[in-house]
Amino acid sequence: MATSTWRQRLAASIDPARVRDRVENVNDGILAISGFSEGLSGGGEIANLWSPIVLMAAFAGALSVACVVLSAELANRDAEQLVAAEEQRRSALAPEEQIAELAAHYEGRGVSPATARQVAEELNASDSLGAQLDIDGFDERTTIGGAVSTAVRAALAFLLGASVPILISVATPGVWRDEYTVVAVAAALAVTSVVLARLGHTRIWQTLLRSVFIGLAALGSSYLVGAALL
Repeated sequence: MATSTWRQRLAASIDPARVRDRVENVNDGILAISGFSEGLSGGGEIANLWSPIVLMAAFAGALSVACVVLSAELANRDAEQLVAAEEQRRSALAPEEQIAELAAHYEGRGVSPATARQVAEELNASDSLGAQLDIDGFDERTTIGGAVSTAVRAALAFLLGASVPILISVATPGVWRDEYTVVAVAAALAVTSVVLARLGHTRIWQTLLRSVFIGLAALGSSYLVGAALL
């Protein structure tokens, strides 16, 4: 009973959408840096610099991911602030219209007109702005601190994925490095595929095979491009 309760609390505290985003960042780190590492394998003259180059690529990739995520989060915050200002202006000018808009929203979702009106009035009385932002698609207030935190978590997730090819580049002999990389990438993608399938309530084997196949195809393409250039 205690174990079941602990699992229920853990499941309730997890936001599946955020976890999916971070798992995708992990996969990006696995594939991007593994592909880069495989591409380098065509150049024997840089064998002694292999590990430092892969490590620098991982940090560069993590920084890029952090910048992209931070930019997206701040853009979302700007849009939210514009909508909030407009909703506050409309609430001051025509509060009854705001209640009617809320009621219409819940009616459109299948709530009876009387119940929708009651819900709209209660939400408007407790948190008018929050209710309006929610129906406009802003279900969570974005702060600068939150945006930075999300960007940092995305970068760390990328580095977690990138650690797979980094460890392979450090721990394996050069003659077997490509083979070990392929096996490690397949294993890592299998783990993340299971996580994604459980969160998305999809078939595990279908998700696993699709992710591993696409990942290895991307890895093979990177190797061919790198071999052609080097």
